[in-house]
Amino acid sequence: MRYLFSRVHKGGRPPFRLPSFLVQTHSAATPLFWLPTDRQYRAQSSPSILSTSYQSQHTRFFGSTPANMAASSEVLSQTLSSITSIKLDQLQKQKDAYESAKDALLSAADKEADVRKRAETLLDGREKLPSIRRADNPMLSADNMKRFVEQAAFDPSVSKDLLREYEETVKKELDMTSNKYRFASMYGRMVREWTAASGQDKKMSVTEGGDKADKDDFVPVGRKEMHEQRKTWEEFVFTPKETDKDAIKRYLEDVFAGSSKDCKRALAELRKSFEKLQDNKNANWSHPFTVLQVKVCIQSILRSNNITGEKRSTLRDFLNNSVVLQEIADVLNMRMDARASWTWEAPVVVEQRRALNGKYRFFLDEDLLHSLLLEYIFRRWAVLIRQHFGRFTATTGVWKPDTKPMSKQDARRRQFFLDEKKPLSDSVAYEREDYFHGKILLDHLPEWMSEVRGGYDSSEADSKEDTRDSPLRVVQGLMHRLEADILVQTHMGNELTVLRSDFQWFGPGLPHSSIFAVMEFFGFNEEWLDFFKRVLEAPLRFKGDPNPDTPFGIRKRGTPISSTISDVVGESLLFCLDFAVNQKADGTPLYRLHDDMWLWGTTEKCSKAWKVVTEFSEVMGLSLNEEKTGSAIIHPKNKKVGLESTKEEETAKTSHNLPTGPVTWGLLKLNASTGHFEIDESKVDEHIDELRRQLGACQSVFDWVQAWNIYGDRFFTNFFGRPAACSGRAHVDSMLAMFARIQQKLFPDHAGGVGAYVKDMIASRFGISSIPDGYLFFPTSMGGLGLRNPFVSLFLIRDDLEKTPEEMLADYEEEEERAYRRAKERFETYEMERAVNKTAGGSTRGEDSFKDLEGEPFMSYEEFTRYRELTSPQLKALYQNLLMEPTTRDVELKGDIKAALEDEDDWRDMSSYDKWVVQLFHREVVDMFGGLTVVDKAALPIGLITMLRQSRFHWQG
Repeated sequence: MRYLFSRVHKGGRPPFRLPSFLVQTHSAATPLFWLPTDRQYRAQSSPSILSTSYQSQHTRFFGSTPANMAASSEVLSQTLSSITSIKLDQLQKQKDAYESAKDALLSAADKEADVRKRAETLLDGREKLPSIRRADNPMLSADNMKRFVEQAAFDPSVSKDLLREYEETVKKELDMTSNKYRFASMYGRMVREWTAASGQDKKMSVTEGGDKADKDDFVPVGRKEMHEQRKTWEEFVFTPKETDKDAIKRYLEDVFAGSSKDCKRALAELRKSFEKLQDNKNANWSHPFTVLQVKVCIQSILRSNNITGEKRSTLRDFLNNSVVLQEIADVLNMRMDARASWTWEAPVVVEQRRALNGKYRFFLDEDLLHSLLLEYIFRRWAVLIRQHFGRFTATTGVWKPDTKPMSKQDARRRQFFLDEKKPLSDSVAYEREDYFHGKILLDHLPEWMSEVRGGYDSSEADSKEDTRDSPLRVVQGLMHRLEADILVQTHMGNELTVLRSDFQWFGPGLPHSSIFAVMEFFGFNEEWLDFFKRVLEAPLRFKGDPNPDTPFGIRKRGTPISSTISDVVGESLLFCLDFAVNQKADGTPLYRLHDDMWLWGTTEKCSKAWKVVTEFSEVMGLSLNEEKTGSAIIHPKNKKVGLESTKEEETAKTSHNLPTGPVTWGLLKLNASTGHFEIDESKVDEHIDELRRQLGACQSVFDWVQAWNIYGDRFFTNFFGRPAACSGRAHVDSMLAMFARIQQKLFPDHAGGVGAYVKDMIASRFGISSIPDGYLFFPTSMGGLGLRNPFVSLFLIRDDLEKTPEEMLADYEEEEERAYRRAKERFETYEMERAVNKTAGGSTRGEDSFKDLEGEPFMSYEEFTRYRELTSPQLKALYQNLLMEPTTRDVELKGDIKAALEDEDDWRDMSSYDKWVVQLFHREVVDMFGGLTVVDKAALPIGLITMLRQSRFHWQG
C-alpha cells in the first residue's frame, strides 16, 4: 500500500497513519519520494480528499497508530469501550466479593453475645473488607471508636448504649459502602444501556407522530415538515436567481460615493486596499500554513456545527500531535499554491438536522482537508474585510452620527455658564457609537485569526474558552440596550418606535449574482471571483437518500450554513445595507447581527430606515421574513394607553409604512404598553410538546438527561432572555414561574418534577429505589448524573436585583437635579467673586466673546438637560446601571456540609451552581454514602462518557 506521508522515526518506529476517511490512496501514477532530511514523504501532486460517504470506494490509507502517537477516533473509541467493559466487570467482581465478606463479618459479629465484643469484631473486620476506592467517612473516626471500645473493657462509664451506638454506626457505614457499590453498578448498567441504544440508531425512527419504530427493515421517513423544508431548500439552492448586477452597482455607487466627497475618497482608498490584499506577494498567500495556523483552523471548525462524530474526535486528536499537524500544513501549503485549479472533486454530502427552534438546517459533510483549506482562506478574508471596512467607516466625514449635534449658540452658552468647552466623551452618545462599531457592526466576522467564538448552541463549558462573546450573548446584550432605551426615553416623555426583521431563507436564498456584484464593486479581481464561485457552486448530494444513483445537484444560489465563506459574503453584502441606512436615514444605526435586524428611534427616522431596508432587499433580490418582521410604537409613561391608543398605533404604522406584526425574539414578545419583553406562553407550549416528544424518543437514561439539560434547561434559559437590571426581578420571577409550568405540564403525575420522574425511570429500568435527589443533581465528578435544575441558576442571581428599573430612574432624576443645583451654585459664586474682584480669574467666561451673555441669569433646567445624550455623565451612568447583569450570590459554607468536606479547596473550586446543589441536597447523600461523593470517579467509566458527550447531540425527527 502506498502512503501519502511518512516520517523516518528514531528507533525504527513505524510511520504515522491517518484514518481512512481523511485521505485517499494514491494511484501508481502518483510517485512518492524521500526527502534527504528527517521530513515527511511528499506527493508530487496534490492528494484527493474525499468525504466519509465515499470511504467504500477507496482502500484504507493508514493502519494502526504507534503507541506514542495520537490514536484515531475509531481506535480510541474501541479502546475506551474495552476498558469500560473491563472496569465494569471488575467492579461487579469487587461488589460480589465485598457483599460476601460483609455477610460473613456480620454473621461473625452476631455470634458474639457481648456488645463490646460485637463492636470490636465489626471495627477490626471493616478494615479487612475488599472495598471500592473511597475516602473515609469524614463524619466518623474509626480509630477513635476503636480506642473508646478498648476503654470500655476497663471503664464502666462507657455504657452499653454507647457501644450499641458504635455497633450501629459501623453497620451503617458498611451499608454505605454497599450503596456505593450498588450505585456504581447501576451507573455501569446505564452506560451499557447508553452504548447499546446508540448502536441501535439505525433501527430507530421517529414517525410523524413521534412514536418509535424498531424494525430491521425500516426506511427512515421523518416528519412532514422535514420533507417540506428540504423541498423549499432545494428550490432555493439549485435554482439560480439572476439579479441586475449593473443596477446593484449603480445603487452602491450612489450609497458609497454619492453621499459626500469624504465618502467618495474613502471608497477609492478601500478599493486600493482590496487590490493589494489580492496580490500574492503583498498579501503573502503562498505557503501560509504553519502548525499554529492549522490548529487555529481546527479549533474554529470544532466550534462550528458542521462536523460530528468520528471527524470531530479525529480533529481533537490532531490538536495534540505536532507530527500530524506539520503533515497537514505541508499538504495545505501545496493546495494553496494550486488553488487556481482547486475543485470539489466529488459531491459533498448534505445532512439535514432539526434544530430546537423547529427549523431544519442543512449541513455539509466536507472532507477534512478541504474544510481546513477553505477555513483558512475565508477566515483570513473575514479578518481583512472587517479591518478594512472598519477603517472605511472610521474615516472622518464618512459615518453619520446618530445623535443630533449641538448648535454653535447652545455650545457657546454651555461654555459660558458651565465652563464646558466641548461635548463630553463620558456620554451616552459617545458610548453608543463605540458600542455599535465595536460590538455590532460586522459582528459575524472575526477580529483576528486566532479568535475563539461559539455559536448559538454553545454550552457554558465551551464558552469559557471564548475570546469574544457568542452571537447569542451579543443579541441578548442588544435587547438589554433596547429595553433600557425604552425605559429612559418613555420616562422622559418621548415616544419610541421599534422595528425588528430578518431575511427569509437568507443563507440558501442569497443570489450569487448579487454576491459577485458586491465583490466586483469593491474591487475583487477575476482570479479571486473565480475561486469564490468554484467554492460556492459545490456539487451536493443528500445523506441517506434511499437511491444511491440519485443525481447530485450543483449549488446555484445561497451559501453553506455555519461556514466562514457564508460570513464573508453575507457580511460584505449586508455591510452595504448598514451603510445605506446610516447615510439615507439621518445617521440611524441598523443594529444587524448577521441578517437579524433591529431599529429603534423616532417614528420618522425608523420609517426612513425601513424604506432603505425594503429598497435594498428589492435591488439585491432578497425577501423579508414576514413571520419575524414587526414593529411597535411605545408611548411615554405619562400618556394613557387604551383601545383608542392601539388604533392610533396601527394607523401610525400604516401611515409611515411600518410593518404591522409584533416585535419578537426567541420566546419573548415586546409588550408595547409596558416597554418590556415578556415570555410568550403560546410559543413555550409548542416547545413543551416538542420536548416531550424528544424525551420520549430517548433510549437511555444518559440520553434522557442530556436531552433535558440541553432543551429543558439551556434552551429555555437562553431564549427566555438573560436577566438584567433593565428587566428587573420581575423577569426572573416570570422565568421561575414558566419553568414551574413546564415541569407541571411535562410531568403531571410527578409532584417532584423532573427529579421525581427520573427516579421512577431509573427504578423501573434498573430496579433501584430510594434514590437520593443529590444523586440526580450532583455533578458527574462527584458520581452524580449531572441533571440540570433550571431554578438554581435563577435563584443564584435573583437577590442581586434589588432595585426596580423605576427606582433607578428616580435615583437618576435626583442626581441630575443635584448636578444642576451644583452647577448653578458654582456659576453664581463665580459671578459674585468676579463682581467683587473685577477679574475673570483666568476663566473664558470674562472674555470679550461672551460680553453679550454677562449679567444673564443662569440657564434653565430645560436648557441644562437639552443635550443629555451629549453632555450628561449621570445619564450614561443610568444606562450602564440598567444594562448590568446580576452577579451570582453563592450560598454559604456552613454546618454539617463543612464537616463533610475533606478539603475546603474542593468547595472553592466548585461552580456557584454546584455549590447550591450540593448544599441543598447533601444531607441525604451523606447519610446514604458517608460523604459528598456518591461514587469515586475512578470506579466509573468517565472517559467513555466524556467522549460520547463531546459529540453533538442529535435530535429525533
